[in-house]
Amino acid sequence: MLTVVAAIILPGLANWGFSTLGYPWVGSAVWALGYGLGVVFIWYEWVRPLDITGPEGVSGSEDSSE
Repeated sequence: MLTVVAAIILPGLANWGFSTLGYPWVGSAVWALGYGLGVVFIWYEWVRPLDITGPEGVSGSEDSSE
């Protein structure tokens, strides 16, 4: 839940705040940077450590001689 707040809600609120103050480009940049860093963080912490390999004993080549 904290990751959702940090990656989506906070950059969105910052975008709204800067746009309200008359700085829409700054708000869009803050939103894009915050959202992008959130995606990178989620990949680094949750997806990268996963062991995504096939089962053992399965040949990776198409020319298997059985």
